[in-house]
Amino acid sequence: MAMTTRELLHLRNTGHAGINALFAKAHSADWDFERDVDWSTPVAKDESLVSHQWTAFGRTPTFQALPDTVKSYVNRRGVGRILNILQVGESVAQDVCAKIGLAVREEDYRNHAAAQAMDEARHHLAYRRFLEKMDEEVEDIDTATEMMFDNVLRFEDPLRLIAAEQFFLEGLAMNIFESIEREATNPLLKRILFLITRDESRHMGFGVLYVERWLREHSLPERIEFARVWLPQILFAATDRPGPLMLQRVGQRMREAGVDNVAELAARMLREQEELNAADLGEIAAGRNMPHLLKNARRVGLFAPEILEAFALADNPIVQGALRFRLDA
Repeated sequence: MAMTTRELLHLRNTGHAGINALFAKAHSADWDFERDVDWSTPVAKDESLVSHQWTAFGRTPTFQALPDTVKSYVNRRGVGRILNILQVGESVAQDVCAKIGLAVREEDYRNHAAAQAMDEARHHLAYRRFLEKMDEEVEDIDTATEMMFDNVLRFEDPLRLIAAEQFFLEGLAMNIFESIEREATNPLLKRILFLITRDESRHMGFGVLYVERWLREHSLPERIEFARVWLPQILFAATDRPGPLMLQRVGQRMREAGVDNVAELAARMLREQEELNAADLGEIAAGRNMPHLLKNARRVGLFAPEILEAFALADNPIVQGALRFRLDA
């Protein structure tokens, strides 16, 4: 991947207006880690940090009927776990951006990668400092997420790096960022997520613009092979909802908070959550509520008729909902 001085003398800018604009916004929307965040804001030991409905199974009537102290504990443990995943995810993204900057030969792509790497370093520090203010041991990263990150870190090809990081992972994480910012009750957490989400939308935008151009410039067989890798992951991640695996984690937090009849409550919560899941998926199928991954898949052309035909997805209700959704809404 090493470049020579002669190559650096003749870097080519693709002229992509959107990607060049993203680099400009990286400066105009920049924020200072120390100056723009009030780190003196307290984080109390018993504070929920987010509204009680934020956590997995948090909208079920059974969970809502639990004592506030239990709900706050479950939420706080959930926030700590997510922030721990996000802080290491920022380090993964920083490494990916370093690889992209060394691998690509286009000036505007290199510039964005360098700017994003700076953002990711700042995000990592912000999450780590907030976790330190929580002053407690957080739950470890799960094996599946660790394996996913390790897989991305092994990539070398620019397309695979950008498709995995800026297009897929940033799109997946954007709904998480937005939900924490929206539901945060702690002002410091809310401020951090506001600033980070603003940056991450720019990173996701780069992935969308890059993949859209790549698909437009390549043959149908190449587009189908790309879709073969990413469409199943997008459809699964965008429609994944809380189920038995996550319930085990929530149940353990309830036990730690002093709840005795967890098995009985968990069975009720699972039935109630299944109804909520069905309603949420119905909203997607109706085109009324759309995860970023599905919107972005449509934007780049992964739902083009010829691709959907190749995978027999033309009648898939989730795909149909994504096609009905108003992207300008």
